[in-house]
Amino acid sequence: MAGFMITMFAGSASAVASGTFSGTISPTSCGPMQDVPVVQGDTTIDGVAAEYVSANDIKLELYSPTGRLLVDGDTLTSPESVHYAPESLPTGTYHLQVCPFPGGVVTTPYDYTGAYSVTNGPPVDIPGSDLGSEVGPPTITRTTGKLRFSPATVVDAQRTEGEPLDFFDKSGNLWESGPWGTTTQNSFIHRSTDGGLEFHVDSPNGLRPDPGPGGGDTDVVTDDQGNVYFVDLEALVNLGTSVSNDNGNNWRKNPAAVENTAVDRQWYAIDNGTTTSAADNTVFLAYHATQVGTYIYSSPGSTGPTDPVGGLVWQNASANAPLPLAHDATCAQLRFDPVKRNLYYACNEGNHVRVTIGHVAPGQRTGIKFHNVTVPVSPGGGGPGHLFPALAVDKGGNVYAAWIDTNDNNVYYSSSTDQGATWTSPVQVNSSPSVTNEFIWAQGGAAGTVALSWYGTDAAGQPDGFPNWADDPVGATAVKWWGYVGVISKATTAYATIAQQRFTEKPMHYGQICNQGIGCTVSGGDRQMADYFGFNIDKTGSIRLVYNDTTNQHDGAGLFEVRQEGGKTILGGDAKGLTVKDPATDPTGDAQWPHYSPTGAGANQPQFDFTGLQVGQPNAGTLRVRMSLASLTSLQPPAGKTSSLWLTRFQALSVGDSGEEAYRVFYVGAESTGGLTPSFFAGTTTCTNTTPKNCKVLNYPAQQQITGHVCGNTLVADVPLSGFGNPVNGALLYNVTAVSGGRNAAEDLYADVDATRSFDYVLGSNRGGSSC
Repeated sequence: MAGFMITMFAGSASAVASGTFSGTISPTSCGPMQDVPVVQGDTTIDGVAAEYVSANDIKLELYSPTGRLLVDGDTLTSPESVHYAPESLPTGTYHLQVCPFPGGVVTTPYDYTGAYSVTNGPPVDIPGSDLGSEVGPPTITRTTGKLRFSPATVVDAQRTEGEPLDFFDKSGNLWESGPWGTTTQNSFIHRSTDGGLEFHVDSPNGLRPDPGPGGGDTDVVTDDQGNVYFVDLEALVNLGTSVSNDNGNNWRKNPAAVENTAVDRQWYAIDNGTTTSAADNTVFLAYHATQVGTYIYSSPGSTGPTDPVGGLVWQNASANAPLPLAHDATCAQLRFDPVKRNLYYACNEGNHVRVTIGHVAPGQRTGIKFHNVTVPVSPGGGGPGHLFPALAVDKGGNVYAAWIDTNDNNVYYSSSTDQGATWTSPVQVNSSPSVTNEFIWAQGGAAGTVALSWYGTDAAGQPDGFPNWADDPVGATAVKWWGYVGVISKATTAYATIAQQRFTEKPMHYGQICNQGIGCTVSGGDRQMADYFGFNIDKTGSIRLVYNDTTNQHDGAGLFEVRQEGGKTILGGDAKGLTVKDPATDPTGDAQWPHYSPTGAGANQPQFDFTGLQVGQPNAGTLRVRMSLASLTSLQPPAGKTSSLWLTRFQALSVGDSGEEAYRVFYVGAESTGGLTPSFFAGTTTCTNTTPKNCKVLNYPAQQQITGHVCGNTLVADVPLSGFGNPVNGALLYNVTAVSGGRNAAEDLYADVDATRSFDYVLGSNRGGSSC
């Protein structure tokens, strides 16, 4: 039965009739008609209905008092809404009816809830925000950070990828994900099983891990059972959610998980419950629907490979369903605090950050009572932007909001010790030389400690107004961006300390960063890195950052990971990482082909299984590369490829194709066709573009023939430093890495078999070992 109420709204000239209703459909039959009374003076009817299971595809129909169909709300899946505002609205009893879309109802229960309003004002009301209490800002002590970071690890030697983020599973394996772009319909997952020293793409064919389409925003999380959850935005239309119960070999997918009308920027959060069982696990999924509002949905945690629901079937988590939680906004990654058991969802709103908060009882997935609070106004004269805000929760349940002001481009933070009811006055985090800033992210540590990370440049101005590399590569290089970390200790007290430092050892971007999202496609702005980068912490509290470096000659979004290897962790211990140095050893037994497939990992390939990599100089003008393998008895290529390939790649200061400064990607390689004696070559990468200057795949063609030979189980190559086709100007070779596998042509997605650990090499620091 429909519930009915008459509500007088302040400032309204007439009464507003609104009501709620509920019912049940079947795969072939509609629910009951719901009365919607219209009286004299009413002008508008609004209605909304949602299935308990959002994947069930419904229609919401509005009928006139005479039974004529007026509006058929049918966008795809659930919820659905109708809006009817004719020039004249006759009085009488109208009717709303929920019906199944033929063939679209997939699983029980078939229950739905709905709401309507009849008014000359706005439709069914969306909740506003409470003004949180504000207390004075802390006094800040600024210091230079003393964390030690590793050389950058190459996550993927070929594929570019924007918006990278990472997540640690219960075994310490590191999962990374990001989109390749809607034009490709692909997004990627990379996984490291050795703590981030080596990554492999989670795919049997070098593309996305699960069935398409996709290529938009992604997120990846794992639960305490080892299940992996992946979500991909499919052309601003679908949210496709996938689950793997076997570490990424097999994926089951729901390609239309929630409402499919203009959905955007979805995020996951995991509640592992209060027991070790899968029964009380919940996956939360937040997103915003353009010009509609924000939503949080939920799904039970997966119970195994035969579970058709966990991580695949979603329902609105709000007690106020099917209404939005708040008005549409750009929102940070959803966070769940297991201490206070709250969900926090921070969004940009005018001159401040809005935080949606909901308390989650153990095992609760629906009926969560959310409310919205406002963080104090940003002091920079603008509002939060560039692009997403950030939110983190520390081990004591303290909450931190952080953002970049769109006017002065500074980083600010505010903290709350009472679950978002009271917030400190915002404080600027960044200091020179981080003058103009982009892309904020946050992670909580021990009680009172939070880490922030962002990109910063010493150039003053708006990021959108800097020279665009595609149009003015020389001008763009005058604006050098670096990666920064700011660790705030005693962050909730009256006297906080901010320790700022760079985490990149060289610039990682030049020039403009476009802040228009998908609108950058129209404006031609530089959106190679997309809209953010993320970081996480490992079990010790050490910071682990995944980020883009576009300073190569293609402006391509190279994908890298940096590890904290020294200094205090944000959990209070000491980081104890070991920096990889030349010559680097490499463990054996990790060269499976493929690494991921429906039948599991393939056999180890000893001819591609690195045992070590050494770079040096037998004389000042020559670079010697020694790639050692487990066995070179066979040189046969991996299945599906015609040639075997071994490459050592690095970046060095050089010039780009227009004479601009660039950290070119150089390489030394060996290739064997059909198992024959390998040839040796060197060069600098080319790139496959989907559109002009939109680099997607780095290629390593045999550009310059060089001297090399097989010496036992080692490939030895000598190349003049002047023999790469472009100058090597710097004294340091960055992220030196060897990769092995196979290819069918230079322009191909190579078989991803093994990779060595990355290190930096100072020219002249090592003679490079013997020639054999």
